[in-house]
Amino acid sequence: MKKMEKIKLKTKAVLFALALGIISILVTALQREMKKEDALVKLNVSVTFDGSRILVSNNDTLDYLQTEMTVNGYYKITDMNLSAGETYTFWPVEFAHMNGNRLPAKQKPHQFAIWCGLNDGRNGYYSVRIKAD
Repeated sequence: MKKMEKIKLKTKAVLFALALGIISILVTALQREMKKEDALVKLNVSVTFDGSRILVSNNDTLDYLQTEMTVNGYYKITDMNLSAGETYTFWPVEFAHMNGNRLPAKQKPHQFAIWCGLNDGRNGYYSVRIKAD
């Protein structure tokens, strides 16, 4: 009987150590994933408004994925990819409120923001007050 008890005890110890190892691997993996998701990267962007158009330049070496660009806090363009090193031209009327209304022609862009995903799983952001040239 003592041999049987020793075998059961060893089996339990091995199973416990195995379970503990699996749990620690899962916790480590989840912590890494959470850190990656929580990381925000300040984007290297230049934004200008020439009085009629908004020029947005991605000055980074990373593409901006599923980008959400916002003008004046309410008017947006969403789900656009901005390639590294490229400059994009937007007319203010392209930006729409969630109710479907476009940025009014009389309302000049004074604030611009970008939120996006990056290739490495992190998120990027940029916000600036813009002035007409």
